[in-house]
Amino acid sequence: MSAQSQERFLDEILSVEEGNAFLQYIVSRLRGSDYRGWHVSQHNRYALAEIEIIVQAIHDVVGADGDFAIPPRDAKDYAGLPGEFADFANILGLSRRGMGKGTINSLKKNFFPDMDRMGFLDRSKKRSLRQFPRPVPHGKLTETALAFLSAKGDLMKKYKIFTDGIDRLFGNKISRLAETISLSDYATEAISIYEFMFILSDKSEDLDKIEILGAYRSLGKYQKKNVIKLIKRYADPDQFGDKASKRDFHNWKNQIQQMMGLLKATVYFDVVPNRAMRMNALRLDASDSGFFVQRPSRSATPKREYFSFHGVEKKERFELHHIVPFALARNKKEAKVIDDHMNLIYLQKAKHKQISENRNDNVVLDIDPNNAKFSDFDSNSTITATNKKDALYSDDAGKVKQVQRYNAGLLKSIFDYPKEPQK
Repeated sequence: MSAQSQERFLDEILSVEEGNAFLQYIVSRLRGSDYRGWHVSQHNRYALAEIEIIVQAIHDVVGADGDFAIPPRDAKDYAGLPGEFADFANILGLSRRGMGKGTINSLKKNFFPDMDRMGFLDRSKKRSLRQFPRPVPHGKLTETALAFLSAKGDLMKKYKIFTDGIDRLFGNKISRLAETISLSDYATEAISIYEFMFILSDKSEDLDKIEILGAYRSLGKYQKKNVIKLIKRYADPDQFGDKASKRDFHNWKNQIQQMMGLLKATVYFDVVPNRAMRMNALRLDASDSGFFVQRPSRSATPKREYFSFHGVEKKERFELHHIVPFALARNKKEAKVIDDHMNLIYLQKAKHKQISENRNDNVVLDIDPNNAKFSDFDSNSTITATNKKDALYSDDAGKVKQVQRYNAGLLKSIFDYPKEPQK
């Protein structure tokens, strides 16, 4: 396909509805080399039970403090070597019996790298073995993995630890996405696979995904079908001669389906059938093992209460921010007090991004009618937002004190901060 023909498909997408923000956005995204957005390196569909089986197998073989040698090359290169990899072979055998599947290479090349990134396995140490000229990596369970195993009787705790691990695979984007959706008008609604694929999977922290989602939903049913058809025609890999510029709709969609499988395994999201589209959709999880306390109407309440309490209006390029973030809740009780308007502040996007880039560690609030300061527990990092400029909140001293007290109460109840002085 010529470049001119490819541009014609993009022009047709724009012409579906003149001036529609989603259509303008998706054309721009399709032109970019990073059009697929979020990327998880191994693309494995993990279930909590599978990770638990492997962690338990490691614990059964080497214990809480032991480590084991990980074969450095493909299976055919070390098959039959004596001794050095006996622990690895035993871990593989237990894992295979528990999961009903598993190979040497799937364990060492797929599961172990991702379990390392999830915080369950430490592969940083290398030691020498007799038959290898260079030191080989050794695996060891982390404190997170041991806490995960010890949470057998506490389903919510176990799911929360697992969710945090999956979140690390996504570059800590899952909790931010859950927060964004919960504070939007779509908190109680299912998100279709195409909405996640075309909009929510975008890596950009600056994009107003909710606004773009609204523009997509404003299109008529026929218009949406036409847009999807045009995107498929444009992103046909057979029409691209240059590999570097190739677009592949079906691989992109498969990647999103794998991600949705991972999201379903967290406490934040559930995947439900979308009968209209004959495929699955994503929604916030309010089940017994989920994070959100109620689905019908509650999750939008803190947002409305914030604007009512502080007497401020919505403003372009401002976003609501949980001062103590969702990701720090360990159970539904803590989730409920975190998802409260007293734990929200309306920040300018750049200031919100600054806090997010510091891994949301700035949870200690020092606020007065003029400034809100967000620090980490050690006061090594402080980010200041000026009221009426970087932040929008009430300048009534009494209301500001209420917000300050609420933050202090959250920090004390969840983190025991500040710590009680030693006697």
